[in-house]
Amino acid sequence: MENYMENHQISKYRYERKYILKPIDLPCLFFDLNLKGYREIFDERKINNLYFDSFDLSSIMDNVNGLSERKKYRIRWYGDSFSNSLKQFEIKSKAEFLNAKKTIQLEEFTLKGLNDIEKSSVELIKFLKKDNLSLFNHFQSKTVKLFNSYNRRYFLSKNNETRITIDSSLNFYSPVTKNIFEENNIIVEIKYIRNFNESFKNLTLNKYSKYVKGVLSTTFFNPIY
Repeated sequence: MENYMENHQISKYRYERKYILKPIDLPCLFFDLNLKGYREIFDERKINNLYFDSFDLSSIMDNVNGLSERKKYRIRWYGDSFSNSLKQFEIKSKAEFLNAKKTIQLEEFTLKGLNDIEKSSVELIKFLKKDNLSLFNHFQSKTVKLFNSYNRRYFLSKNNETRITIDSSLNFYSPVTKNIFEENNIIVEIKYIRNFNESFKNLTLNKYSKYVKGVLSTTFFNPIY
């Protein structure tokens, strides 16, 4: 077994706001970012996620019911959706308006296509059983409920305290119903540690969760929202 601390990272808690933006308004946002001194810090890249939940979709219900403290579980990787990319298991925690993320590097495995997605549950359980028994015991009842991918661009403020990400071409697939959903809007996330007082044109503050949006759009699950 490799050293636990080498494979596990925990991010600091930070504030996070999410906004919906119409594609036609994207050039205006880029103009605003440039005017305020934001700079692009990474090349645009594709992000892929597999979300895990219990049989009764407890993570979704925690979100819908507005629980101040909740967690979300996913496997994330970058680049081509179905390649031999390095993958990581993430536990995203929310406490009131603060978010943090624990990351665990996984052993390599390849998904050959959408029909191969459920294989990820087997691989994850196998890895946790060997590497993290306490998490394995907690996670046995969870299975993959959603695949999604999108393109992301990254911007950082002049004082290096605020990061803005812009997500486009969002696609969702349910391994349960085999349905596919494409999001037409762009999702903007603003992440910061201290006070954030800037404003941007045409951004609509929204309680947007990619996991919740994907499941509600690809399945027959319809809680009272």
